[in-house]
Amino acid sequence: MEVRPALAVLPAEILEAIFLQLDYYSVVQASQACKHIRNITAHAPVIWRHLCLTNFNYWDPHRHIQDKIAAPLSNTDWRELFIERYQIDKDTRHCLDRVINTPHGRLQLISDVANYGYDAKGLLLREWNCPDDAGDVLARRFYAHVMLQRIQREEALRIWMHVGSGNDVPLEKVLFAFDLFTRVGDDVDLDVFTSKLDNLAKLMVAYHPNFHDLSTRQKASALAMFLHERGFNGAPDDAYRNLRNSFIGLALESEDHHALPLIHVAIYCAVASRLGLDARPCGYIYHVYCIVYAPENHTLDGAYKPNSDGLDSMYLNPFGSGDEVERSELERTLRDAGIPSEDHGVYLSAAPVCEMALRTSRNILNAVRTFRHHADGRHHDAWASVVPDVDAAVYAAVWAFVMVSGRSQARLASMEMWQRYLPRLLESFQTYFPWDITLLEKYLLPYLGSHPGAVRLAHFMQDLMTTDAQPKTPHRRGPESSRVSFKVGQLFKHARYGYEGVVTGWDPACDAGEEWISHMQVDELPNGRNQSFYHILACDKSVRYVAEENIRPVPPETQPSKAICMLAGRHFKRWDPEARMFVSNVRHEYPDD
Repeated sequence: MEVRPALAVLPAEILEAIFLQLDYYSVVQASQACKHIRNITAHAPVIWRHLCLTNFNYWDPHRHIQDKIAAPLSNTDWRELFIERYQIDKDTRHCLDRVINTPHGRLQLISDVANYGYDAKGLLLREWNCPDDAGDVLARRFYAHVMLQRIQREEALRIWMHVGSGNDVPLEKVLFAFDLFTRVGDDVDLDVFTSKLDNLAKLMVAYHPNFHDLSTRQKASALAMFLHERGFNGAPDDAYRNLRNSFIGLALESEDHHALPLIHVAIYCAVASRLGLDARPCGYIYHVYCIVYAPENHTLDGAYKPNSDGLDSMYLNPFGSGDEVERSELERTLRDAGIPSEDHGVYLSAAPVCEMALRTSRNILNAVRTFRHHADGRHHDAWASVVPDVDAAVYAAVWAFVMVSGRSQARLASMEMWQRYLPRLLESFQTYFPWDITLLEKYLLPYLGSHPGAVRLAHFMQDLMTTDAQPKTPHRRGPESSRVSFKVGQLFKHARYGYEGVVTGWDPACDAGEEWISHMQVDELPNGRNQSFYHILACDKSVRYVAEENIRPVPPETQPSKAICMLAGRHFKRWDPEARMFVSNVRHEYPDD
């Protein structure tokens, strides 16, 4: 007769309550005590639902996890769901390890992880925040960040695609797509962003218990004052053009809430809709106001007025005081600007969501232009202190132009679209974001239809995938490379231009084409083309080819900058302070360095 452990004699309900306090590994160990406990743990959905919700913070939208939570417990095989998610985490870590340790096939591996969507986000966030003393800390953080970006960008593109297809999408969601495209982190999540807006609406009601008894005009003004008192009142003149001011997620989470008028209007409209107000952006010249509409057959002050011509409305300026603005004042400004009266309605009516998205793209590009003008090439690593990343912001803005402008192939295949937007998008992709290759295949190629550029793009993408899949040819140290003085991973300063860089590869002599040699005046260098040349990664994100005479090793006490460390993970595992070099992650290509 089997003698059961004392734990096994407890009622199943008590055992389930105990197992709900354990983590996954403890539950597995407990299940091995005896057949009775194994049966309970295997067939208790409440345990596996608990494990699903405590082990996995992020779920891909196709899971409809909130619907599963709200539905009866027996509607979902929670144990099977947990096993599936556990396997996805395992596969994601395996792909990340391969990307770090294998220099070829990375684009396909990154795409494989991206196919898991938000199911992979939790593990990638943990890997991105790996300890500083991890043996491959720079590479692990770099490629985990790359994968997170790839996943979030697809979500952003889906949002913009819906808008471009004429679907009704909330303005705040369309604008938050710019945050998704450019930033990663626990807070860069649509559900988290939405909950913050929900909380603002709840705080408003708590602050004004009688809010729902007010007239529309009183509600609109009370909400404007509420947001103003909590810091949602604009941006100072000296910081007005800061890049971060065009990102609604940053405006909502920052302590000062600095943002452009469009962003403040979007926040106002989002909170207003949660309070039952009909508020929409007004695409005025040089500014964005908010239009608040009274309910049908009522005035703004609550009076019943049936059969009126259109909805009674008012204008507000959430950027600044939040006061009501008279329509006559806005019309006078339009007349002063030389705009005919018959065109005033265009500027004084509610603006479509797609127009606000395109306007945000223009604001981003203007902010980047201002930043680069002030940096003026003197501060090679200035980009590292800007949030969000400058190049990712440009990339997002151009993608938004393409996606939000509409799915009309005639428009997208026009010369204007091809000449203005697509070259900039492809330049950003090729220079900074090659791991987005499947996004181009999925979201861009179908837009181009039969345009000749589509064929060229498809061939380019195929060549890129083929090249990435092939192992690199090893460069061995030998007699022909005896004059190569510097090694892969060595930190240096450029002798002429002063920027910081790190060596990522070398050639015993200049291996560039004659056109490049002529353009760069290589033969006019003191040592000409017959000296070692180095592939280098510069702190301004550029990849360059530098003659040995321009390589100046840094002093022994020099530590790499924040900017170079943010970039180095693409090629290196970590910085070795004793050897004063980056530890190479490209041993297959340069095995002797």
